[in-house]
Amino acid sequence: MSRLPMRMQATIAIEATPAVLAAVRAGAGLSADFLVRDELASGRLVHILPEWRPPSGGIYTVYPAARFRPPKVTRFVEILVAAEREKD
Repeated sequence: MSRLPMRMQATIAIEATPAVLAAVRAGAGLSADFLVRDELASGRLVHILPEWRPPSGGIYTVYPAARFRPPKVTRFVEILVAAEREKD
């Protein structure tokens, strides 16, 4: 596999996962494959750069210490860990 430099310029920037999924489904964005696994499996979306992988280094989550962490934060971290394990 050869490597070529690629420059990309964002025309939109979205931080909310549901909005990212809506943009990707509408053809207006890119997403990590673990967020669109079902769409890829069904053929609704396709890999445009199937050989490309992000640089290794892991996924890090940073959040303030809390006695009672919101369940959605805990669940999100669980999803990230599960997705990372599936890659191996």
